[in-house]
Amino acid sequence: MKIAPLAISAVLLIASLFGVSRAYSHPTETSVTEEITLLDYEHQGRFDYLVSVKPSHLYGPEPQEPPPPPPETMKYPAGIVELFNVSFSYSFVPDRPAGEVTEEVEVRAIMVNPSVTGTQEVVLLPKKSRTGDFTVSFPVDIDYVSDDNITIGDNISGRELVITAYVYATLDTENGPFFESFSQSLPIRSRGPILEVENVLDFASEGYTGDLAYEQHGEFSYDVYLKPDSGFGGITLKPPPTPTPVPPPTNTIGPESVIMARLIEDMHASFSYHLDSSVPIAKPDETVMVQAVLENPGKWLKTFELVPLTGQSGDFTVSFPLDLAGYSDLFSTIQQETGGTAEARSLAITARVHTKAKTDYGTIDESFVQTLSTDLTGDVLTWSDNLTGSQAGSIKTSRVVLKTETMLGLPVSQTRVLLVVVAVIVFLIFGFCVFVYLRGRRYGPSAAETETLKARKKYRNIIVETREMPEVKQGETVVLLDSLDDLVRTAESLLKPVLHKTEGRRHIYCVLDASTRYEYHLNLESPAAPPGDSDHQAVD
Repeated sequence: MKIAPLAISAVLLIASLFGVSRAYSHPTETSVTEEITLLDYEHQGRFDYLVSVKPSHLYGPEPQEPPPPPPETMKYPAGIVELFNVSFSYSFVPDRPAGEVTEEVEVRAIMVNPSVTGTQEVVLLPKKSRTGDFTVSFPVDIDYVSDDNITIGDNISGRELVITAYVYATLDTENGPFFESFSQSLPIRSRGPILEVENVLDFASEGYTGDLAYEQHGEFSYDVYLKPDSGFGGITLKPPPTPTPVPPPTNTIGPESVIMARLIEDMHASFSYHLDSSVPIAKPDETVMVQAVLENPGKWLKTFELVPLTGQSGDFTVSFPLDLAGYSDLFSTIQQETGGTAEARSLAITARVHTKAKTDYGTIDESFVQTLSTDLTGDVLTWSDNLTGSQAGSIKTSRVVLKTETMLGLPVSQTRVLLVVVAVIVFLIFGFCVFVYLRGRRYGPSAAETETLKARKKYRNIIVETREMPEVKQGETVVLLDSLDDLVRTAESLLKPVLHKTEGRRHIYCVLDASTRYEYHLNLESPAAPPGDSDHQAVD
């Protein structure tokens, strides 16, 4: 037997034993530190807004012509007016509940005649005391003045009667009484035969004391009594009611629509916040602040506070106005002051939320920032950021765990069994190879085998291996030689090759020369064998 199989099996046995040794020296489990997520959470913010757009053919309603303004004065023929019955109403409106208000009211009239030097004052309502809101009435007779005095009904243009109501209010406050005055006038002018009454009948003034702001409101009204022989009869005329301003119709649209910047009337925005958690948590405490930043990128910026720093609890929504047109005008003003150019008019709205929330696994203490930005130069209101934003977080901890080790893709315990089985199989193969090798060395090769091997080495340049020998031709002479050396010498003398064919344990050597065939036959016998072995060498 050749030694190669023995050597290969020996190498495999050593390798398998090495693998077994490594497997048994390798731990089956190791301690590792791993990070465990106890709580997942997410900050969620959303901007939203509603835009009131101007009446337009794009959004509707279609623009309408404004109604005509009310007349500045009401006109009455002086010759048929008997008297005016005038009323005056007063109210004191604080911005929060306040103490009782007491008032003193007095109405006087000043008569002016351009043709006469000086003026004349008449008391129309003597001083009276009132409490809270009140209304007083008094007559104005245009004919009660004698011929020696100024008469409103005279046909001399330019005469005027100015009726003035005076109110002196006293307010009880925490710091003591507070005094305030209020006056309102109603002019009646003579324009030839026509009496003109100014049509501005109400008036308001604002004020404050301490931390209390208030408004005083006064309003005149009157009835005009015509003379019985006026041609209309003794009827009463009233001034037309002051028209209540009707706001122009508006259309409100949201972020789902395309909004043209030029048609924006006003805009109200909001920011909403929610903290989402994988497990229930206590209601968080938050602080929120919303700011607007007007910027000429790379040159200057100005910050506005839309929502001051405010405390919140749980989910919340804060609202604030956005005056886009005002920001654009302010941008132009600053550019005129600073000079230079501006490629963009950047407006960024930023909401900052700081959240604290206690959980069973620790405290969430984080800040969340969301920004919404636009370029005010665009024709369409477009935001460069999403209206919604989120920020994920988690609370984690570490722990030591046992990890099953692997080897050759299997757990170490299984790998050990596998390598032991392989080592046993390789050991059996190695033992078989050793047995065969030693048996071959014990009996040794036969003389014929030795001769064959020597011949191959000695005559390798002249012996040619062949699978089939040429058939013996008719008339061809076959000469059997006694040795391979004789056959080789014959071939060398004839300059012919030696053909060699193996048939089992029989070797045939042949040299062909015309009609003569020279052959040498060698039958292999077993090596020196123990008694009873029947193999032997035969040479024909």
